[in-house]
Amino acid sequence: MKKTWLFILLLILALVPLVVESSFLLHMFILIYFYIGLSVAWNILAFSGNVSLGHCAFFGLGAYTSAILFIKLGIVPWIGLFAGIGMALLGAVAMSIPMLRLRGPMFSLASIAFGEVLRQVAVTWRDLTAGAEGLTIPFKTGWLYLMFPTKVPFYYIFLFLAILTTYVSYRLYYSAIGYHLRAVAADAEAAQSLGINTSRVQLIALFWSAGITGALGVFFTQYVYMIEPEWVFSLMLFSVQPVLNGIIGGLGTVFGPVVGAVLMTPLGEYLRSYLGAIHQGFNFFIYGLILIGVVMVAPGGIFPILAPLLKAKGVLSSGSRKPASSVPETSSGTKES
Repeated sequence: MKKTWLFILLLILALVPLVVESSFLLHMFILIYFYIGLSVAWNILAFSGNVSLGHCAFFGLGAYTSAILFIKLGIVPWIGLFAGIGMALLGAVAMSIPMLRLRGPMFSLASIAFGEVLRQVAVTWRDLTAGAEGLTIPFKTGWLYLMFPTKVPFYYIFLFLAILTTYVSYRLYYSAIGYHLRAVAADAEAAQSLGINTSRVQLIALFWSAGITGALGVFFTQYVYMIEPEWVFSLMLFSVQPVLNGIIGGLGTVFGPVVGAVLMTPLGEYLRSYLGAIHQGFNFFIYGLILIGVVMVAPGGIFPILAPLLKAKGVLSSGSRKPASSVPETSSGTKES
């Protein structure tokens, strides 16, 4: 039953470009899929209880690496994709050295500083990044260059990325690493006393999260054809928004960020398009009120409320809504069979 629902959903999504001709609606779907991938990737690190507000750093590293290789050296984005992921992973290494020992608000504040440092580097290193002026990616159509005259190919690319990222998150969540991460989130000292290498599992989660975020930076840059420091290292767009999606959908769950992105992305775009023109900042005021209302009504997120209904309909299995704070019940800290 679960697989039948999944097949029907994927079939409907695959047919959307055949019936939707509006460029704006296709753009909206692309943004939703992009933020599903970005929010789910951010949430992998949140399995351990760490709330990062510096994921724009990984996004920017991936985006700038691929764009610079393409513009200055003529290296196609497919090769730049691997270089961008590698650079994002190097950024994760640099971030992990001083920060993985931090917990709670201190980790979040330090992650903001990490992204801001990279933004300042991109602004001042004009010979490489062109500074605040940014770089324009030359338009060369074709799959080799990841540029297309229509939005339809990007629709399928970002749909695939959203599905792949969610699948990776699902497998990690129900793996031994996932159980260890949730044990760390529940009580790091207790998890360590049970034999769990807390630093190792958090580092693995950070690498997965950073690598996927860097890859999304590469693809999204090819979609918008330009790159500049204020945008690509935007705290609001690529750090705070994934956090909001995770909190609204269900922090530390597999499908919570998906629900959050599906709901909050079109809402944010609608408010910006229609209310932002009425008065500057009015859209953010309404958006904030809606966020406060949702958090007050569903402090654990929307997905934990929907999960029992979806389980009753056969859409989800009983294991799909296991609490994020579950602690493994074996003395070695590994999942029991």
